[in-house]
Amino acid sequence: MLVQNEKGSHIPWLIIGGIIIVVILVAAVLLMSPAPQPVTIAAPTITVPPTESVVSAPQAPSCTIAITGQKLPPSSIHLQVMASTCSAGDVTELTVSVNDASKGTLGSTPGASGTFAGTSGTNTVIVVAKFANGAENVVYQNAAL
Repeated sequence: MLVQNEKGSHIPWLIIGGIIIVVILVAAVLLMSPAPQPVTIAAPTITVPPTESVVSAPQAPSCTIAITGQKLPPSSIHLQVMASTCSAGDVTELTVSVNDASKGTLGSTPGASGTFAGTSGTNTVIVVAKFANGAENVVYQNAAL
């Protein structure tokens, strides 16, 4: 009987050892197999041809216009075109605004000048060139006149 007890006591340990070996083998197989990769599905790309309203704004010519400005006490502002590298017909008008209010236009040829109403305090003056191709560009800006 002594022999049977020794055999009988080994059986549970063999079962436990077998289970441990199976668990180790399953874990090894799972760790060695490649991980599933996420599946990406490309969304279809829809392209729409540009319409006339989407066309970019025209570019201003690369010419320059030099303008000087001075305050005439108590509240007037005098502007004068000193020089221009623009070709004849490039500039259709120079619009003048003082303190965000439209004050009129200024001639675009050198020597053209104008006096515009401002305030007795500090004025912000902006002159925008409008070009024949439809482009606009700020050519003079002074926040201290």
